[in-house]
Amino acid sequence: MYYSIFLIISSLLLLPAIFLVFIPVFPALWYMFFVACAFALFDGFTHMSWMGLGILASIVLLSVLVDMLSGIVGAKYGGASKKSLIYGFVGIIIGTVLFFPFGGLLGLFGGVLLAEFLTHRNKEVALKAATGSLVGTFVGMIINCFLAVSFLIVFLIFVL
Repeated sequence: MYYSIFLIISSLLLLPAIFLVFIPVFPALWYMFFVACAFALFDGFTHMSWMGLGILASIVLLSVLVDMLSGIVGAKYGGASKKSLIYGFVGIIIGTVLFFPFGGLLGLFGGVLLAEFLTHRNKEVALKAATGSLVGTFVGMIINCFLAVSFLIVFLIFVL
């Protein structure tokens, strides 16, 4: 009886994270992993094994890679130079600190735009590279949404 109640509560706690992946820098999959670990601890690792947690952790690590690289890869695909990628990365950090939670997007866009404009003195080239960074970030959010759904499905497979 207690197991069923705890399973329902844990599953309901995992659902919002699927939508929270669309908030930049929000650790949605880390939150899901924390819920899965709490479930495993309270259940005494009866239904969720260490191997299961390891598989869930690999989904989280894949999500971290997607978060870190998607905007930069998008910028590179948009034609950004290495210097612009560095400016974009610095922009992510500064933007996140100053204007959480959406400042990372603005910082990435602004950093790439500034570096490309300073390098090429061409606003079209700069805008194309900066837009590529935003497109990459949004593609990363969609990938993370699929990873969050996968996490929930894998969690339910392990515990049922």
